[in-house]
This record gives sequence, C-alpha cells and structure tokens, in this order.
Amino acid sequence: MAPVEAADSAETEQTFSMERDLQAALRRSIAQLEPGLTIVDGGAERSVASGRIDILARDASGALVVIELKAVKAPRDAVAQILAYMGDLQEEEGGALRGILVAPDYDARAVSAARMVPALKLVTYGFSFSFTPLG
Repeated sequence: MAPVEAADSAETEQTFSMERDLQAALRRSIAQLEPGLTIVDGGAERSVASGRIDILARDASGALVVIELKAVKAPRDAVAQILAYMGDLQEEEGGALRGILVAPDYDARAVSAARMVPALKLVTYGFSFSFTPLG
C-alpha cells in the first residue's frame, strides 16, 4: 500500500501546484478570461463558509464573479463546489453574482449539471508554446 499512497500523494501535490500556477497566470492577465474583469480579492483567495474562492472578480457590469480553477478534468463535484461558494458569497454580499469554472475539460455530468445554472459558465483552457532559437 505504501507505494500507491506515495504515488497518490505526489499526484495530488502536482495537481495543487498546477492549480497554483494556473491561478498565478490568470491573475496576471484576467482580461484573457473575459474582457472587463477586475480582480477584487486583494491578490489572495477569499474564504467563505464552504471553502476558499480561487479568484474573486467584478465584471464590467459590476457583478461579482467567483472563479474556480481546476488543473484536471472537472467532475460534477466541481460544479457543486463553485455553486456552494456562490451561495455563501450571495449570503454575505448580496447583489448580482455569477461564476466561471475553468478547467482543461469536463466530464459529461458536470456539463449537464451546469446547463441548469444560467449564472455559471464553463470555460476550457489550453496552452500554446512558442520557440525561438538562441544565437
């Protein structure tokens, strides 16, 4: 069992690291996600009763936007997670509120669940590399 647990631990650590890197990159260029977004969390995850919001922003119309990031394919539970954050924030702040779940891919159950929530948008991301020879 120990080798399997060690492998699981390393995979979990790598996933958290990838999410931190994704968060840092998105914080540097939030407008790539959606024009008009402005980060309003002071550069740190916002704590609410059900957890920590990866990024809290405000859109061009003034609505708060909860942004949840996933480094791996998002399951249906990711939809429940962001909805819980949105519910907590609605109770704390009130006003217009919506969410954006960002992942490289989604399982079919996540897509089906999100389809029923007009205030939630699913977004995929990818990477693009450019190469320049030196010398």
